[in-house]
Amino acid sequence: MTSDTQLQARYEDPEHRLDRLIALRRHLHAHPELSGEERKTARFVAHHLRRAGLKVEEGVGGTGVVGLLEGDHPGPTIAYRADMDALPIQDTLGKPYAPLPLGIKHACGHDLHMAIALGIAEWLSVSRDRLHGQVVFVFQPAEESLDGARAMLADGLLHRYRPEAILALHAFPLQIGFIGVAMGHCLAGMEEFRVRFYAPAGNLETIVRDAIAALEALSTSVAPQTADEFQALIEDMVTTQASGGERGADPTQAVFLNCWPATPGADPPYDLLGLVSIADFTIRPDVRQWIRETLDSTAALHGASYDLATTFSNPPLHNHPGLVKAILPLLEGMLGPENVLRFRTPYPFAHEDLALYAAEVPTALIWLGTANAEDNLSSILHTPDYDVDERALEIGARVVREIILRWLGETPFPRLEPPAKSSADDQLISAGTEPSVC
Repeated sequence: MTSDTQLQARYEDPEHRLDRLIALRRHLHAHPELSGEERKTARFVAHHLRRAGLKVEEGVGGTGVVGLLEGDHPGPTIAYRADMDALPIQDTLGKPYAPLPLGIKHACGHDLHMAIALGIAEWLSVSRDRLHGQVVFVFQPAEESLDGARAMLADGLLHRYRPEAILALHAFPLQIGFIGVAMGHCLAGMEEFRVRFYAPAGNLETIVRDAIAALEALSTSVAPQTADEFQALIEDMVTTQASGGERGADPTQAVFLNCWPATPGADPPYDLLGLVSIADFTIRPDVRQWIRETLDSTAALHGASYDLATTFSNPPLHNHPGLVKAILPLLEGMLGPENVLRFRTPYPFAHEDLALYAAEVPTALIWLGTANAEDNLSSILHTPDYDVDERALEIGARVVREIILRWLGETPFPRLEPPAKSSADDQLISAGTEPSVC
């Protein structure tokens, strides 16, 4: 077992600290597992948490792991979440620590997230005398499928540990050394839907092709495909304020549709599957109406009819304003104000089930810069050549550790108000439930 003295020495020196974090990350990168299958990952995480002296609960919401670090003094509880699952993507980098399973890769930074969380747990475990409260490390499965948070919540995670706030980092294609913080609205919500067409005298493949083109034309934003396009989007997110006007003019109400055909193997019917990202769920009824009007027009053009049903939904992620206000001075003090980007509008092309925690507990997601233009590391998420500048590991661990130490210090942070409830986030649909007719 690693002694406290060894751990202290390992983390006191920044170079040794980075070496430790890199070792953790590369092991996890080489052994990715898909959503809901993170059994080896969970055992690895639980083993290292126990070695650091944390109380460990396994099998939370399936393969989830929770580690409890108790400070030497009484006080509040704060949680830190790291996601564990990988993606069905074939790696093309071929590095010495490349993924061993074919067709599976940590292409969204979850290996980095876990390594940082384990590093923070080890580092703080030798600083218990400075902690006035408890830290709950939540290692969540199935984030990519947006099932994991639901499962852990249903398993009573928040009721057992009762955190006053939840923090999370996420790798992001910002230049190394930069951090981004959404001042409120952080990520879009999403809905999946299914359309079944009926056309006794029509060409179903043509109908679906036309419907896909018409539906995707409803998008008010285009996802960035290159580093330059991503950088332009980030500049807009930093400088743009919410505005009124016609559809598509307000970036806080961005809509992005992606559709594809799904053939159940019989003629007819012929199905279309779609995913719509909605930056602001208050306009969800409008978006549903646009989709139905578009389908009406397409069906009428071909003499067809259709059924439309929503099959899954996940709400937008909102950073808690009080929590952001509390941590911003710390971030700017550590990294410099010029290296902390304040995002005024949400990133509209991704979704996070961290939003489900955020609906119950004050939560903040911090974007961690992992790109390095000089080394041609764009860090564009969900790509076969996804890679990170591993120096981001040390920055992320240092930043979150400092927030926790200040939060659980002798002078605690002010108590936060509960998250505001939004009726627009009600009636969320989970996988396995009956679809709702739009």
